[in-house]
Amino acid sequence: MEYIDDIRFCRLAASGELAAIEMLYKHHYELMLNFGLKYCNDSDFIMDCIQDLFVKLICHPSLFADVRSVRPWLLISLRNIIFDKLKSIKNNIPLEELPFADIDEDFFIMSVSEQLGDEEILRRQKVIDAFKNLNANQRVAVYLHYFKGLSHKEVSQLLHMKEQSSMNLLSRALIKLRRNLNKLTLLFF
Repeated sequence: MEYIDDIRFCRLAASGELAAIEMLYKHHYELMLNFGLKYCNDSDFIMDCIQDLFVKLICHPSLFADVRSVRPWLLISLRNIIFDKLKSIKNNIPLEELPFADIDEDFFIMSVSEQLGDEEILRRQKVIDAFKNLNANQRVAVYLHYFKGLSHKEVSQLLHMKEQSSMNLLSRALIKLRRNLNKLTLLFF
């Protein structure tokens, strides 16, 4: 149902309906903010990027005309704006070296808010350490699919690859994650 509403809102937005653009903004704002914060930990900067994206969409509603999958399209558009702004700030850094932020802060906040015991915190820290040993594409794919609930198709669109390639990437990431967890478990025990 959500998917159908998003497509309907895109069609209305393409005809210049501001209320439809506002609904898309409200519906996807949190996802875009969390996604953006994985590239840059400056929430004000990411909020500005989201605002820039929607200003552009309001000024050029025809951009909505060919949208088939709303979430990946918005996230790709946001990522492009983030990269453009970061690249203009950091002229000498290639895009491949821009960070996909660690999940340490998320881990810390979750651990404190859930009032976890030491054993559970240690277990979760091992998972995070194993996650950090994945390559950048694997980390992004795992984050998007398992943490943010995007489909294989949506992940593949964001990573500019075929859906089967996305599924293979996730499969290899999980195998590597398990292998890393086993190594870490052996080191601690």
